[in-house]
Amino acid sequence: MDGQRKKNTSKPAFCRFRDLSQAQLNVELQVHTSWTDGQATALQILETAKERGLGALAFTEHVREETTWFNQFREEVLSAARGFEGIRVYVGCETKAMDDRGRLDVSQDVLDACDIVLGVVHRLPDGKGGYLDFKQLSFEQTAEIEFRLSMGMIWNAPIDVLGHPGGMSLRRHGRFPKAYYRELMTASLERQIALEINSSYLVDMPAFLALCDEINPFVSIGSDAHRLSELGRCRDQLIELGVGQS
Repeated sequence: MDGQRKKNTSKPAFCRFRDLSQAQLNVELQVHTSWTDGQATALQILETAKERGLGALAFTEHVREETTWFNQFREEVLSAARGFEGIRVYVGCETKAMDDRGRLDVSQDVLDACDIVLGVVHRLPDGKGGYLDFKQLSFEQTAEIEFRLSMGMIWNAPIDVLGHPGGMSLRRHGRFPKAYYRELMTASLERQIALEINSSYLVDMPAFLALCDEINPFVSIGSDAHRLSELGRCRDQLIELGVGQS
């Protein structure tokens, strides 16, 4: 796996689903800025997060193995955060799986600078250095490949969170097999990898939450916010659904 590892241990304290409290829900742990495809600066995001009463924020920028700007991004976020002492700020990345053994499209320098690492499936590698064409794959093929890539990250990759699990199948087919979700949640417990509850990708949030209640994985709360209007959306949906009130 090319020796990829994460040294920084200052990640958020993820808890298991049934232990979520109102305070632990009051976070936004997947945010993108104008450094990549987000629509706002770190300062604008922090100002909006303060208005919405969020207690913690994770800036999780898209990176590639050749990314060279990450330390500048980190410094900008930390500099902006100095005026927002009431918000716990994390700096991290979202990086995609490159094979089903857990290799990630990220450099060791970026991993070393991250508080939190989200591992995701964005493309489906063909094993020859390229990617498969989603249009040529059935639902069953897409879901099976996405499942294998996700399990590879859960078993081997230096990630803290499996981001938007099942997301490629959900975006293209509107569904992801319940049996695969169950296996991902169960396997994630061994290394205490958090599964993301992602309000941007989930098609049937109540069904996903019912599985979380059954298996009780560690969870991360993320709206996959690219616009200011999306900040805190996942928190708000979970509160509306009665999560964290027991």
